[in-house]
Amino acid sequence: MVATFFLIGALSFVVVLFLGSLIRIIRQWEGAVVFRLGTYRGVLKPGLRIVFPVIDRLVRWDIRLLTNDVPGQSVVTKDNISLSIDAVVFYRIRDPGDAVNKVTNARASIGLAAMGALRDVIGSVPLDTALQHREEVAERIRANLDDATDPWGIDVQHVELTDMQLPHELTREMAKEAEGDREARARVIKAMAEGEATTKVAEAQEIFARSPALM
Repeated sequence: MVATFFLIGALSFVVVLFLGSLIRIIRQWEGAVVFRLGTYRGVLKPGLRIVFPVIDRLVRWDIRLLTNDVPGQSVVTKDNISLSIDAVVFYRIRDPGDAVNKVTNARASIGLAAMGALRDVIGSVPLDTALQHREEVAERIRANLDDATDPWGIDVQHVELTDMQLPHELTREMAKEAEGDREARARVIKAMAEGEATTKVAEAQEIFARSPALM
C-alpha cells in the first residue's frame, strides 16, 4: 500500500515536471522564434505556449523600441572637413524570424550599418549643411539605414546625432572669423551712428541760418 502510494506520487511528480517543461510563458513584449530539430517553425504569440524540450529551441527577441549607441565616428564631409560624430539609433524588430534567420547578430549589424550610413550621408554634404540642417541630415541617415536593415525584419524609427566635434584648428579659425564679423558689424554701426549725427547737426545749422531768431 505504501509502495503503491509512493509510486503514484512519484509518477505524479514526473508528469507535473514533464508538463511544466512543456509550457513556456511568452511575454507581451517578446517575439519568440521556434526551431524544431533545427527547422524554423515560426514566431510564438504572447501567452502560455507548448514547447517540446530537447527537440524545440526558443530564441526570444524584445520587440519594443530599442536603442543602439554609435560611438564617435570620424567622417569627412564633401568639402574635406573631418568631423567626429556620435549618434543613437532607435529601432524595432518587425519580424523576429528574419532578425534571427537572415543576420548573424542583428544588434551588432545595426551598429555597423549605422557607421556606413553616417559616412555615406555626411560625405555627400558640405560642412555648413551638416551643422545647420542637422535634422534633415539625420533623416537621410535614418532612411539609408532603414533600407539596409529592412531585409533583416528591422524598422529604424529615428536617428539622433548627439554630438558633432570639429577639429581644434578649425574651431579656432571659426572663432576668429566670428570675432572679425562682430568687429566689422560694430564698425558699420558706429559709422552709421556718426553719419546720422552729422546729418542732424547739418540740418540744425541750416535751420538756424534761415531763422537767426531761434538762437
